[in-house]
Amino acid sequence: MSRISALVNSHSGSVPDDAADQLQAAVEELGETCELILLEGDDIVEPIRTCLDSSPDMLIVWSGDGTIACALEQAGPSGPPVLPLPGGTMNLFHKQIHGGPCEWRECLQEGLQSGTIIDVPAGKAGDRSFYVAAMAGNLTDLAGPREAIRKGKILEAFETLSGSDVLDLRTTMTFDVDPGRATAASGYATAVSLFVGTQENDSLEFAYIDPDNPFELAATGFAALLSDWHEAPGVKTIHSNDVTLIHERGFDLRITLDGEPVRLKSGTRFTRIPKAGRAISANC
Repeated sequence: MSRISALVNSHSGSVPDDAADQLQAAVEELGETCELILLEGDDIVEPIRTCLDSSPDMLIVWSGDGTIACALEQAGPSGPPVLPLPGGTMNLFHKQIHGGPCEWRECLQEGLQSGTIIDVPAGKAGDRSFYVAAMAGNLTDLAGPREAIRKGKILEAFETLSGSDVLDLRTTMTFDVDPGRATAASGYATAVSLFVGTQENDSLEFAYIDPDNPFELAATGFAALLSDWHEAPGVKTIHSNDVTLIHERGFDLRITLDGEPVRLKSGTRFTRIPKAGRAISANC
């Protein structure tokens, strides 16, 4: 019988208060046992390291994208495979690994009984890792208002936007793609995204916006609010594994890595690692 450890982040967006008891019972119903650790404090790195030091055969993680990213980074390419259970707001990594949205019990059952171990690629932003996407620019902060609109909470969405600069689409960045190579490109951008993709992909998808006039600025902003911004008008795409972002005034870059807001130095280089970890896909 495999030795299973489980991590539950009680602060993630959709993890219930009694998640530990529910998960323990669900694992036992499937004929397995697990050693469970509840991530309750601000520091999740140390308990994740302690868990991995016990050398489990597999690691269940019930959380959002940020905790999954931390667990994968600590486990590394040769560590135990991670079975992610959706417990966040966006659950982007979970959808990418499992082939679409699925409920946590379904992921658990399919993952334990017939899951497939797959290699997980990652992007690197300097020395930071991301497993779904890195986004830079004011539009990266639209995830919250967009989720509120999706749930029909229109007033909440516009209260969040009130006084915010997320729809300020003035160009503040330049980028360099594949510097020194035949495929080199450079330009200006208001907002960018770098998508990692799956193990079938061999490069980052670099999508950027540089609107030409105020009307296109407005169209891009409202399209981004109501849908996925990289599908908004005026977005261009390049495939590359070497992208550098520069703030035109040298300020820190406003970045989200798998939904987690960070600030990175102007001139940060983004690259892709084909195998950064292992995960168990429930093949939903």
